[in-house]
Amino acid sequence: MNDTFSRPANKLDPGPAWTVLTDAPLKGLAMAREALRLLAWDDAGQIYLLDGEGQFLSVTRAPGVILFGAISDDGSLIGFVGEGARLWLFGADLEMIDDRQVVTDPTALAIDPHGRYVAVASKMNLVQFYNRHGKTAGRFETRQHLSLVAFVPSLPFVVGVGAYGSISGYDITEKSGGKLDGDLAWTEQLMSGVGRLATTGDGSMILIGCYTHGVQRFDIRGQNEGTYHLGGSASLAVPDFGGRMIAVATQEGELAVLNGSGNVRWKTSLPRPAAALEVDALGRFLVYALATGEITRLDLQGGGRPGVATTAAATVSARPGGGQVRPADWTVEVVPNEDQAEFVVVAVVTEPPRVAVITNKNKLELFTTSGKRLGQAPEIAGVGRILRTCPGWIAAATDRQIVVCNLNKDTAHKIDLSLVEITHLVIQPDTYGLAIVQERDRIGRATLNGRWIWKTELNVAVEDLTIGPGGHTAITTENGLLRVYDPAGTVAGEYRSDPPEPLLLAEAPSGSPQGVVWITLARRNQVLRGHDLTGRVVWESPTPWECWALHPTGPLVVVTAADGRALAYDGAGHARAQGVRTDSTTEVYFAGEAGDALRVSKSGVHLLCATLDGRVTWRAVAEGSLGPLSAARPGVAVMMGRSIAWFSDRAAPA
Repeated sequence: MNDTFSRPANKLDPGPAWTVLTDAPLKGLAMAREALRLLAWDDAGQIYLLDGEGQFLSVTRAPGVILFGAISDDGSLIGFVGEGARLWLFGADLEMIDDRQVVTDPTALAIDPHGRYVAVASKMNLVQFYNRHGKTAGRFETRQHLSLVAFVPSLPFVVGVGAYGSISGYDITEKSGGKLDGDLAWTEQLMSGVGRLATTGDGSMILIGCYTHGVQRFDIRGQNEGTYHLGGSASLAVPDFGGRMIAVATQEGELAVLNGSGNVRWKTSLPRPAAALEVDALGRFLVYALATGEITRLDLQGGGRPGVATTAAATVSARPGGGQVRPADWTVEVVPNEDQAEFVVVAVVTEPPRVAVITNKNKLELFTTSGKRLGQAPEIAGVGRILRTCPGWIAAATDRQIVVCNLNKDTAHKIDLSLVEITHLVIQPDTYGLAIVQERDRIGRATLNGRWIWKTELNVAVEDLTIGPGGHTAITTENGLLRVYDPAGTVAGEYRSDPPEPLLLAEAPSGSPQGVVWITLARRNQVLRGHDLTGRVVWESPTPWECWALHPTGPLVVVTAADGRALAYDGAGHARAQGVRTDSTTEVYFAGEAGDALRVSKSGVHLLCATLDGRVTWRAVAEGSLGPLSAARPGVAVMMGRSIAWFSDRAAPA
């Protein structure tokens, strides 16, 4: 009898079929093994549905921050658990089915292979079931809360990994009204944490990646059938549906293919450790994803060369209309080692476009936006480094000296003033001069020639300082006072917040209604206010949460919370854009070429530029560590390792 089916070669010959890029760093990946669809989601809350050929089928944005995600094997049901214990259920084309509150403190999510039920584990030591429409469908208690949950496709059985080192199996029974119940069938203690839980179709092979303890294998009865060691920390282990092939990824960046007995058939090294790993049901290919956003399909009989890193794929593509991964326009080394890089201060000047850097040598260095070095300003003595900009000018300061550069004339000189502990500095050399606060309680206006126009001492510390029209100066203090000085230093008006608290202060954004000159933010009392020239309140707008910072960005002013939420207001106090929450610890806001508010942030090795609502316009991946950054309309400057890197505000090819 002739065999009409081609038999795979004994020797694996893997080769990459395609690579796609997510808009932002990858957060999660799941596969519908029967439907051959991939579900991915990124740090910006973007959700992607792809087919087996790497084509984007659907893209949408999550209603909030995603914690966990899953897809049924038939692709009919997609689920996410979001922050605030929300469950979002989507259909096969990412159409929303339900958005509902789920059990408190969710820890894991799983969907049964046919898309009928969803299981959500909780720190309450229980697993709650929901049907595909979001209705509750039973629950069962666990001895400890589960950090990972998986349905066994061919059996009414659920496997779970406990957060404190155990693996358990539960028999699932259906009761009246379509409610599910679970009974503990077995439990075994583990000696380590677990990176991934996966099973074959019949549950005869249950694999858990136990890091330095290798890949541990259990059967459906809970018997430990041994451990596979690859010489590294095995975090991800996934079998095909029949258990004939196993894919394993380690934290050291190795990717391996094993046969069903655990023998290594092929191994390679990736540029970074895999953040996610999936295998198709028949074991023909695997899909791995890197945290940087690359998702790659690797055909196991694809003609590649064993032992060769599989980073170059046949097709590398980003989502049409999505954010692009781009290199820096240029980089220039400015410090001899990365230890000094964290002390660098960076600034971007809008007119003329310039990049400014001051290092621990206290010498201001300037670059054009094409990367040309323009020279250094004189060294200034003292400690601390401050950079302040305005059109045509930039100033660098320590705690006791200031140097000012005229960018249109390419000149620089020190300000001849005796200064002590400079805490605030604002410059407008063409029309005003310098506004300086020393020791937080002595404020004055000075000329570039080192002459004081006026000085005054306060009995309270200054919180914020800015310059307004006609030579007026405004300060806020830590006891809730907004005070305005006229050009000669006479008090022109005041406002006191009630109840008193330190106010953040900014000049009103461009396009504000006539008479609105200053903007203040009461963080604790959650009020944004617009003031006239004398400090009188023109309008008040409540903020929905306690704010952390105030960022002027062209025609808008952005208020941000400590947890990354952001809201943009115009000069009339109207909310214009809601920002999604981010996990970044460093964010800079600026106005792009179109005048919209943009946010540039750091997340690990990623530099992301996005609109306020989270749409990534471009991102970059740094080879070294990311350091201080600055952004303005011309673009973004950031320290990458020992070098200053420049990204112009334009679309760039991948």
